Amino acid sequence: MWNKTAVCRLRGPSVPAAALAFAGSLAPASSQVTFKIVAPMYRYGQPAGLIEGSPGVFYSEAGSGTTVLFSVSAAGTKTVLTSLPSGYQVASLAVGGADGRYYSEFEHDNTAGNVFSVTPVPASRQVYAPQPLVPELTQNLPDGDLLSVAVGLDASPWYFAKVSLNGTVAPIYQLPADQRAATAIYASDGNYYGVSLATNATSGSIIRVTPSGSATTLYSFPAGSFAGNYAVPLLQANDGNLYGVTPTGGTNGTGTIYKLTLNGQYTLLYTFPNDKNSNPTSLIEGSDGNLYGTTLGLFGYPQLFRITKAGKYTLVFAMNDPSADGACNCFLLQGSDGLIYGTAQGGGPTGAGAIFSLDAGLPKPAPQAQHFSPQSGPAGTQVRLWGNNLLNATVQFNGVPAATVSNSGSNYVFATVPEGAVTGPITVTTPGGTATTALPFTVE
Repeated sequence: MWNKTAVCRLRGPSVPAAALAFAGSLAPASSQVTFKIVAPMYRYGQPAGLIEGSPGVFYSEAGSGTTVLFSVSAAGTKTVLTSLPSGYQVASLAVGGADGRYYSEFEHDNTAGNVFSVTPVPASRQVYAPQPLVPELTQNLPDGDLLSVAVGLDASPWYFAKVSLNGTVAPIYQLPADQRAATAIYASDGNYYGVSLATNATSGSIIRVTPSGSATTLYSFPAGSFAGNYAVPLLQANDGNLYGVTPTGGTNGTGTIYKLTLNGQYTLLYTFPNDKNSNPTSLIEGSDGNLYGTTLGLFGYPQLFRITKAGKYTLVFAMNDPSADGACNCFLLQGSDGLIYGTAQGGGPTGAGAIFSLDAGLPKPAPQAQHFSPQSGPAGTQVRLWGNNLLNATVQFNGVPAATVSNSGSNYVFATVPEGAVTGPITVTTPGGTATTALPFTVE
């Protein structure tokens, strides 16, 4: 749960980083980057999670006493969409739904959890019926449901689960009693992958769960890989492989970055040194094909890094201002404009956290149109496409422009089959490029 993480302190004003201070054998980034505080936090503090709902408009949560779900523009304008009363604890990061709403979950006094949602309009909160399982939402899915890890009200057992847009939690797989689920993702083969941690030790495993609930352990990490209460990111990159970090463990006990194929072949990409550059807690794939992440950093000196899929590590930006020290358990994403955005749980010009951006000269991310439904229909049929980086999209059905096109966040595009369309692939074009579906849409 996000509010268990450490506090991160960042420097306040926009800072160009032509030269970086670091230790060991690391090499500085090959080109200048610009770090900027987009929006400092004030009385709410500690922002966590970040999704882009429309071009240049992001959604996050923050909480220090009172918890809020808010939007923030790339220009720094914040709007509180809902505020939860004191004593209500948000246990889940915001996830965008196919219906244009943003979903999360709260608990009250450690009793039943409720899924809730808001729209981009303030005071639009909708709360759904209490559930016997408390979900921690992780992402949206091609069928319109939400994926989550979930736990019983007595803190055991843990599950992989799906959450409908009316707040119903349906378990997919129950973990053994001595394990808890740290995260879960949906992969291109239609299965779910996640990190399972031992509840009484510091070891963990990568597991694959089929939609029918059959589980397979792909790789088990050595003891010491997950000491402490850190975030544990896992992603599937464009090459089809899984990438993740262990916040501790490795040769120096300060963390690792790894690659894992979907059949369980493990590759250690990087072991963190025993210095200020330590304890990774976030990882994303950039539009240049490299991975980007952050470290907590020894003595509160967080750093943003880049690593190639072959394991070449580069320090991109060091948050090493001694007057703004802290530990950055940050959340990252790449926006549709190509910039990397993140949340810092502490620091910034007010000391209460901040939304920041990093301009590393990356191109705008290319669209990925991975699934669509229905797969056939006559002209006038509305088709839901699911993938990544789908904002500002135009759509063609075998070369014929869609009659209407609309977005629900960056993962969903809705397009209406036009008159004159014939059977063939669907093409999605955004400012970042073009993607064509592998399967054809059948025009009836």
